[in-house]
Amino acid sequence: MVKVEVRLFAVLRELAGEGSISLEFACEPTVDEVLGGLISSKPVLRPLLMKEGRFNDRYKVLVGKDLVFPEDFSRVRVSSKVAVLPPVSGG
Repeated sequence: MVKVEVRLFAVLRELAGEGSISLEFACEPTVDEVLGGLISSKPVLRPLLMKEGRFNDRYKVLVGKDLVFPEDFSRVRVSSKVAVLPPVSGG
């Protein structure tokens, strides 16, 4: 089993009711699989993370310290930690 820790920030943390969620997979999952597991375990996050059936690219996903773009979600595998960051406003 592979345990993946998904860290949530700001509004995502508030809606989920926790800042970190642990998910288990039979083998090293892709980012797509991790996000699917996150939404399955916390359906309240779906309206924010999904837009018209696709990942809302206003949110950013980090695997370790590396930013992963939505077009790579099905290729990049996760071995331990993922962070989902909300949009940043201001300037």
